[in-house]
This record gives sequence, C-alpha cells and structure tokens, in this order.
Amino acid sequence: MGDYVGVAVVASILTLAGVLAISVIGKVRSRMSFRAFADGIAQLRVAPVPWSRPVAVASIASEVAVLALVLWPKGAVIGLAAAVLLFGAFTVVLARAVRQGSTAGCHCFGPTDTPVAWRHVARSAFLASTAAGALLGAITVPAISLRSLEPPHLILALSLAGFIVTTLVRLDDLTWLLRGASHAR
Repeated sequence: MGDYVGVAVVASILTLAGVLAISVIGKVRSRMSFRAFADGIAQLRVAPVPWSRPVAVASIASEVAVLALVLWPKGAVIGLAAAVLLFGAFTVVLARAVRQGSTAGCHCFGPTDTPVAWRHVARSAFLASTAAGALLGAITVPAISLRSLEPPHLILALSLAGFIVTTLVRLDDLTWLLRGASHAR
C-alpha cells in the first residue's frame, strides 16, 4: 500500500512541477509571450490594464515559488498547500471568464488565440485536486520523496507524470483532435 501511495504522491508532485515549469517558460520565453500573458490578464478581467503587468509578474513569481517548494523535500508540504491555493485561484478566474462569455485566451502555457473554455477550468481544478491529494499523502506519510521510491516505482511515477503533463499542456490540441473543437493554431 505504501508503495502505491508513494508513487501517487511523487507522480503528483512531478506533474505539478512539470506543468508549472512549462507554464513559466511559456510566459517568459519572449517579450511577446509575456505581453500576451499580461494582456490576457486584462482581457480576462483579472486586473485593470494598468495593473495587468504587475499582476502577471506576481502570477509568474507565484508559479516559480510553488515550483521550487514542491520540489524541495523540506518544502513539499508548504508547496503543495500553496499549489492548492494557486490552482484554485486559477480555477475561479477561468470559470468566471467562461461564465461571462470571454473570448480571451488562457495564455496558460504561452500565447494563444484559443478562447478560454470549460476544459481550461477543468484542467486547473484537476491540478488543484492533484495538489490536495498529494498534500494529504505527504502529510500522512511524511517520508515519501523521490529518494524513497525503489527504481521501478520511480520509473512508474515519472511515466505517469510525463503522460499527465503532456495531456494537460496539449489539452487544446487533444480536444481539437478528438472532438474537432475550435482551435486557433
């Protein structure tokens, strides 16, 4: 039982870290990427235009901090709690935008013309739930870490995380492929 809990917690931590790393890179890889993210914040009505850049910087800084904490063994519990709050906030913001009929892009992983949709809300809610589950596991079995897993279990955790990260990051492409949903790329 402990091995499976360890695999689940480590896979969750690696999933959160992977999504956060790709998200940060997508937003800061160029001036255009950052500008698109800041503009998206204004379009999604997270903050007024004059505040969109400072809010964008704060959002990216929060993602970097959570990423560092979830990967640091002594900070994992705090990082996972922060991830619950961060992805919970993203879920609320995106749900509000969808309910209001916003045509702005999510810009979660860089510039996009694909309007925010319920699948983006579900992705953020899934990540908040993943963080909550990993937090519960990390509190229940505090000795769980990358080092605590035997090689086969570590490979399983890495494989699961890789599959989930790829699925979440490429969600719009997968939706387009499977359902023919609107896709701007």
